[in-house]
Amino acid sequence: MNNKINEIIVEHNDELSSELILQYLQERKLIQIKNNSCISNRLSPIKSGNPGVIINSSGSINMPKHCYHSIANLNQSAKYCGKWLEEQDFDLSNIIIFNTLPLSHISGFMPLWRSKIWDCEYINISPKIIKESKYLLEQTLKIKGKSRKILITSLVPTQLYRLLLNKDGINWLNLFDLIWVGGASVSKNILKKCIKEKINLSPCYGATETAAMISSLKPREFLNGNLNDGEIFKDINVRINEKNLIEIKTERIGKEVSQSSEIKDFKNIDGWWESGDIGKKFIKNNKEYLIVYGRVDNTINSGGEIVFLDLIKKRILDFITNEDLPVENFKFEKINDLIWGQRYRILIDFKENTANKNLFKSIKKLENFSETFQKFERPFEWIVNEEEIDSDNYIKDWKNNE
Repeated sequence: MNNKINEIIVEHNDELSSELILQYLQERKLIQIKNNSCISNRLSPIKSGNPGVIINSSGSINMPKHCYHSIANLNQSAKYCGKWLEEQDFDLSNIIIFNTLPLSHISGFMPLWRSKIWDCEYINISPKIIKESKYLLEQTLKIKGKSRKILITSLVPTQLYRLLLNKDGINWLNLFDLIWVGGASVSKNILKKCIKEKINLSPCYGATETAAMISSLKPREFLNGNLNDGEIFKDINVRINEKNLIEIKTERIGKEVSQSSEIKDFKNIDGWWESGDIGKKFIKNNKEYLIVYGRVDNTINSGGEIVFLDLIKKRILDFITNEDLPVENFKFEKINDLIWGQRYRILIDFKENTANKNLFKSIKKLENFSETFQKFERPFEWIVNEEEIDSDNYIKDWKNNE
């Protein structure tokens, strides 16, 4: 018998979508949560499978995959996340969860599901509102009032960075007893800023395939200067394989749903799922902790050494921030090299209306900074978007900056 898939299209974390998701799962239906960009990507009824949810993964190495989780998986994830909080004396029923992340992502769906399992309050925050820090602060202060409610939220590094740019954003962050941050690399400068501002940050690691978090760092450990991806939850086994990739064994590994609606395991015959992330496991105070270095597809082998481009990116971002360089964005391009095997070049975009003089000075600073890297880590070259160069004054400015 085929199991019909009930599609729910979500946008801006609206309350009706949240209610519909919980209603369908309460009725033990199989649902697929999608955003507007995935409307045309329709799955056929599944030939087997219990009620639960289908969410797209991030596509760790290749294309995004459809990931199915049973209600049992979702419950286990919420349960062990809750146990980790209770170890810190959090009363789950006294929590208010503020959800800033899209419901179509596992990181945005699980806060909603946790609120159901923990029987606590839940508030959706539109991605637009998160950018209005003054309004956000005013509204949250009204909600918090004089109550002793525990406030928890989750952010991606981009949101965290923007909130740290102004006092209202920092004051909003300081209202929270715990802020999970994950989904991308967080630069050391941002982490140090959070420590300085006494923000209860909790760096974490997880995946769509594991029904969200599998490790998280306690805020008090973070504020004491411990910078890692946290303690591994009690329902999770982690090992690092010969490729230095993180492998995970747990009952809550999801299943892949193909476009033809066939279901297959993500994990191997021994029950281990290989992530696309390079990491390290260590023991502290008889507890297992995790450090995540970056994506395997974002590394190069340069002269026999593995270069983690995610770590290089964080290093450069910190330098750009410290030097206040007018850089809008940059990206890496891998290239083959006869001597080194692989190297990379950096393609850089400057902020609009940056004068040639400032552009050249910035490039020179970046080149000098990259010379401090180990030889195998250094970029082959820096390339500026030609559209940003004022060609009429190019020769004059170039000579003045030789």
